Amino acid sequence: MRIDRLSNIASRFGGMLIDQFGVIHDGESLYPGALEVLRELKARSIPVAVMTNSGKRAEANRQRLIGMGIPRNLFVDAVSSGEVAYRSLDIKRAYLIGKDGENYGFDGVGFVERPEDAEVILILGTNAPKTTLDDYRELLRRLTVPAICCNPDRLMLSPRGLLPAPGAIASLYEELGGKVTWIGKPYPAIYSAACDLIGNPADILCIGDSAEHDVAGGRAAGLSTLLVMTGVSAGLDPTAVSPQPDFWMKDFRW
Repeated sequence: MRIDRLSNIASRFGGMLIDQFGVIHDGESLYPGALEVLRELKARSIPVAVMTNSGKRAEANRQRLIGMGIPRNLFVDAVSSGEVAYRSLDIKRAYLIGKDGENYGFDGVGFVERPEDAEVILILGTNAPKTTLDDYRELLRRLTVPAICCNPDRLMLSPRGLLPAPGAIASLYEELGGKVTWIGKPYPAIYSAACDLIGNPADILCIGDSAEHDVAGGRAAGLSTLLVMTGVSAGLDPTAVSPQPDFWMKDFRW
């Protein structure tokens, strides 16, 4: 069902799980209607968890939102795939795949220089476009070390347009025969964490810009879904995406 604005259906729900990149902001700045939506939900006592397939832990994502101008009291907290992964880890040595110089907050994990020396490969981010998928293919070829992908997104927003995201690297490793554990949307653990965070109200709406991750994950968790045609869905035909959401709207507005 198409809706023009979130206010058309907001009263049906006791809580909302809202994607970060592609719905609230584009990676650089807030989308025009995002702040108003969060203010209106707060005014109606509808709790919000900001869900994100980010390899960084919750605190970094929380501070990103605040730094972009979202008051801390407008969302219960951020729930990141990186945080869910970190809380489940029991390892000492890992090889990090991520952006050069980025701190992902995985305190207590020792990062090694060579992937073959690691207990696990942590795919937390990507160094694209500097490091290409062909570069990652060469790095990962012939390895048998298990991997954990802490960001299942295959594409990411950037000032240069869409670039390969960590999920693309993890998929490549699987194609090469590597074993990958996936954490984040659309997989269950992040939904359990987010629903617990907002108190598990009876009716929860998942809002995102990706049918592959936000809609599929929300549906698998038994929740209602809303697809916003921005971010990775910009320019797509909403009637042709799969799986189909319960609702869709052109952009995130109240």
